[in-house]
Amino acid sequence: MQTSSSRHTVQTRDQVLVAHAANQIARTSLSQDDFAQALSRELHLSCPQKAIAKEVPDFAALTLQNDVSDFVRATGRWLKRVQRWLSGDQEMPSWLEESWVNALEPEFRDHCLNELASRHGLTGARQMTSDQCANKSFGALIRALGDVIDTGSEVFDDQVMCEQDLPHLPAFVEQCRQVEAKAGELGRKAEQLIKDARPSLKSIA
Repeated sequence: MQTSSSRHTVQTRDQVLVAHAANQIARTSLSQDDFAQALSRELHLSCPQKAIAKEVPDFAALTLQNDVSDFVRATGRWLKRVQRWLSGDQEMPSWLEESWVNALEPEFRDHCLNELASRHGLTGARQMTSDQCANKSFGALIRALGDVIDTGSEVFDDQVMCEQDLPHLPAFVEQCRQVEAKAGELGRKAEQLIKDARPSLKSIA
């Protein structure tokens, strides 16, 4: 299975989605089962009718029913389906894609969004919903800037960007996109606050 470290050979959208999920599972304490349950939760939040029609288990509802055997059976069936998508044995349906991205942890979600967006010459960014989110995004922007400075110092140690810098450029590109995304989030948040603070102007007859 390919991970995001081999993203330059990833061609299809499915492979991008799978690579970032596999990378998260490999690099964190979260298991395939954890991701499967997060995916189920996102599907029931974003497209409940489709989730029900496709027999995606609602683990929150199963927990309330307090039926251990039903919960275990549903977990086993759903995990097998998710494993088939992760392994590439089964093609990922399009209705799954948005929830798949949302089921990723924030760091991996951001990287996945940026890679998907970059395929179309865009930069991925989330819509902020709270001041706390803005504070976290500012911290993330500072960290992203630090990464750009660290890698950029390697790239520009001879004052130019050239073929000799190729080993550093993939990381530099990714880090620059992270800065773009975080700066974009904060800029939109600031613009919205400015807009909300302006008194509504009454038209003069």
